[in-house]
Amino acid sequence: MNSFVRQPMFHPASVIFVDDNADFLDGLRGAISDRELNRFFTDSRAALDFILSRDRGVPRTRIAGSDYSDVERGGAHALGRDALNDEARFDDVAAVVVDYEMPAIDGISFLRSINDAACTKILLTGAAGDSEAINAFNAGLIDFYLRKGDPTMPAKLAAVLADAKKKHCKLRGCIGVHDVGATYCDPRVVRLLDDWLAEGRCVEYYWRPEQNAVLMFDAQGNPSVFVAWDEDEWAFQCDTVLDAGGPDWLLRALERREMMPLFWPSQAYQPGASDVRTVTPVPVPDWEGAYYCLAPLALSEIEPSTLSFARWKEAKRGAVTAAIEGGARL
Repeated sequence: MNSFVRQPMFHPASVIFVDDNADFLDGLRGAISDRELNRFFTDSRAALDFILSRDRGVPRTRIAGSDYSDVERGGAHALGRDALNDEARFDDVAAVVVDYEMPAIDGISFLRSINDAACTKILLTGAAGDSEAINAFNAGLIDFYLRKGDPTMPAKLAAVLADAKKKHCKLRGCIGVHDVGATYCDPRVVRLLDDWLAEGRCVEYYWRPEQNAVLMFDAQGNPSVFVAWDEDEWAFQCDTVLDAGGPDWLLRALERREMMPLFWPSQAYQPGASDVRTVTPVPVPDWEGAYYCLAPLALSEIEPSTLSFARWKEAKRGAVTAAIEGGARL
């Protein structure tokens, strides 16, 4: 029987804020990070057009028929769109935050008009609108509502947006086949990735099917690789070294769990490999027999065309600077 698992993946995504009060939006700008990602609108019509132009829906991945047959014939490990190769991923709208009381259209009607958009919908209420918000929530038109007058609203909004971005990415990861990558889907491993995101040790990560590893980038665009093995994967790696005639020291170290080799950009030991980088393995919390390692990579070890969030922001800033300079010359 074939096993299919959605692999962990996370990258920054856009949030749209809509409120006719420009001062309130200015306050949110100061409280919300990643200005290149977020968009702020006082014009509800312009916001609606922008959201609909950016919505690409949730990619559908067939796990039967020709799509799966192609994977079987090619010996690949994954189905679905590879987010790392999607240069438009950072422009995807993960959440929309709308004020309830606006002159042209109320927030609930606005969110009803984008009901089919694949994003988290958040309503902000003022002195009025609570009962309407509850009814909209029960009707499935909104996902959350927050009171603007609540002193803890900014913190609550930040937490909701963080969850919205995780939800957005969770639906878009590759689907691993043949149980490849199953270790990374385990909640104990996902918890490690979430902790590193929260600590700022990385801002994006992508499971790589051909390496069965997670490629990560920090805020400066520096890459690193995260590898996690359970007991079955340790046995596979030992068998691969033995069958390929690998060095005895490497096989002994693997059997004793003394070191974790980094075979990047390969998944396992390759015959004749002479330079094997190793890292001390760390036990995965609450998972007996499972270990992980996290090691930096040189930029030369990844595809030159790889677009990290840091490179994307740099390109955005460069485009803005060029537009300003071009306007000044006119």
